[in-house]
Amino acid sequence: MIKIGDKGRVIIALVLTFGVLAYLVQGDQQGTKPAGIDLPLERPVQQASQPDTGGATKVAAPIKDQATVSGPKAEDILKEASSKAEGGAAFFIEYRLERDRQRSQQIALLKQIIDNPNAGGEGKQEAQKRLVELTQQMDLEMQLEKLIVAKGYKDAAVFIQPNAVNVIVMADKFGDEDANKIGDLVSRSTGRPREQISMIHKK
Repeated sequence: MIKIGDKGRVIIALVLTFGVLAYLVQGDQQGTKPAGIDLPLERPVQQASQPDTGGATKVAAPIKDQATVSGPKAEDILKEASSKAEGGAAFFIEYRLERDRQRSQQIALLKQIIDNPNAGGEGKQEAQKRLVELTQQMDLEMQLEKLIVAKGYKDAAVFIQPNAVNVIVMADKFGDEDANKIGDLVSRSTGRPREQISMIHKK
């Protein structure tokens, strides 16, 4: 049986200690933790697509924040259009331009999710569904604007959202009768209750 003196024990202990430290440093440099050792990483793990290494799970790179994907806000479009033109035909031109610009950004983000090879199947299906809904809403907005103008109003802009419909009407006079008439038209066309339909009068 081999006997190890105190000096030998110290040397063995040091070798083992340096070996463990080298293992921990190597694991931290690779952005991973060794199994069974709970040490916090100094830098966050990047959400990026990794090459397939024997069935390893792929993580889809984040596209944008969810608020951007969910779509533009009516108040932001109204504020932007009002800052460029307070009223008249110019306001409606600016409103449609801003609405279409923000919608284009939303559509581009949805297409990016659909085309992302690392995106999950459920996420792609949701993006495809939302893209179809947006296309239908944009078509319905144009139809409603034409119908409102056909009823004798100078111009109209419609913005359909998931839980609200905003209607801006250009007319010299706009009373309760006008609001009820347009509200009924929009409600029938969109299937939304009157509570979700808001109207703004512009001269």
